Amino acid sequence: MDLSVRQTPLSMADAFHLLRRLTFAPTWQQAAQLKGIMPEAALDLVMNLDPPLEQPPWAQQPISADRNEVVRLWGELQSWWISHCLRHPSFREKLVAMWHNHFTSDYVTVYYAQLMVTQSNHLRLNRYNFRALSEGIVGDPAMLRYLNGDQSVKGNPNENFGREWFELFSLGVGNYTEHDIIDAARAFTGWRVNGLESLYNRQLADLGEKTILGQTGNWEYKDVIRITLEQDACASFIATKILHAFVEHNPDEATVEGVAQLIRSNNYNLQPVLRTLFISNGFYDVSIRGALIKDPMSFAIGLANITGISRVSNTLISGAMSALMQTPFFPPTVQGWVGHHKWITSNTFPLRQRFAESLLDGRLAGTSSVLKDENGQPVKPDLVSLVKLFPDANDAAQVVKNLALLLLPVQTTPEQETVLLDIMMAGAPAYSWDIESGTAENRIKLLMQTIVRMPEFQLN
Repeated sequence: MDLSVRQTPLSMADAFHLLRRLTFAPTWQQAAQLKGIMPEAALDLVMNLDPPLEQPPWAQQPISADRNEVVRLWGELQSWWISHCLRHPSFREKLVAMWHNHFTSDYVTVYYAQLMVTQSNHLRLNRYNFRALSEGIVGDPAMLRYLNGDQSVKGNPNENFGREWFELFSLGVGNYTEHDIIDAARAFTGWRVNGLESLYNRQLADLGEKTILGQTGNWEYKDVIRITLEQDACASFIATKILHAFVEHNPDEATVEGVAQLIRSNNYNLQPVLRTLFISNGFYDVSIRGALIKDPMSFAIGLANITGISRVSNTLISGAMSALMQTPFFPPTVQGWVGHHKWITSNTFPLRQRFAESLLDGRLAGTSSVLKDENGQPVKPDLVSLVKLFPDANDAAQVVKNLALLLLPVQTTPEQETVLLDIMMAGAPAYSWDIESGTAENRIKLLMQTIVRMPEFQLN
């Protein structure tokens, strides 16, 4: 992958590519804002968007012994984040989503939704600093409950976090030994959770001599983090995670090493690493467009934003994500969601199509039930107004090209565009197209429903 700086302004296709990868979905207006400006300026506009995140009113509420209240807050937890991402689908939240799938926890095991909010805020605050993320996650109350770190004491260390720290959070299989796990587990002892807070008690910690990754000393938890991050394998592991999330699923070794070197040279400060990656010639290469498969969060939130119905009920979005195998804050295992090809199955593919058709139609597919917002008011996309944003809204062929550009990450062929035009016009000549016509809305909807059924729509 060519990491040299791209020196040409963004086209609309380039702008859509940047927004698809760095946010949950691009709108026409957002892409138009980036068209014609240089990659660095465009990236500033995308990365610097930092909308305030209102904390849920129950975030600091004392934990309850009432299971019904606990379970109720699980749903509130999902609504809190989904609601924000629907209204503000920023790069910040896309990066937070990546970290949630890296430092995994689930609300059922953690049990208290308040702790999941605390963890999410930690990932958000330290999203650009892997060292700070790692040091904080060791004593994060949700993580302590999830991997039993709150039960780990001198003389009786729990190895769960030590094992996952090396295997899933930092180095990957093959870059550590069983002895490293045992001694790291000793170094991670001493933590307790009291209500909403965690506390490190050195009297409960094993402060004896340990050998971890070849270094011997009276190591504590921060020493484990330091020693681990000194390993070349750690930077390579994190580089691969970043590339999987934002670039391509199967990066070559040279690309991984190039990004890993950036991580090392920036001492695990990831902001300059991401900037270098996202303004590079390689990032804008057409060969990687459509190289990823949309995860359910990007799929559901993305289409809601594209169609202009971000007011739609949070529960509709979280329900769709669950049906598509990505329940918010509930990864299937400590490994997280494997993603990519796993997102598309014989069950999820038709569900994706039905959900997309529901958003375009303003009613649940196959029913008369209209979509509603959080206040119970009907929500329906204004597809005519959407098309009127295009510069040539009265040119049928251009409408087809622009809707394909909006919805698909890859360039359509002339043959595909001819077929799509025929579908939209339903046998009428293209010159008869009129955006002000009473038939325009149904024709646009028919065209968009056809496009979202295309396999290419599942790509990113």
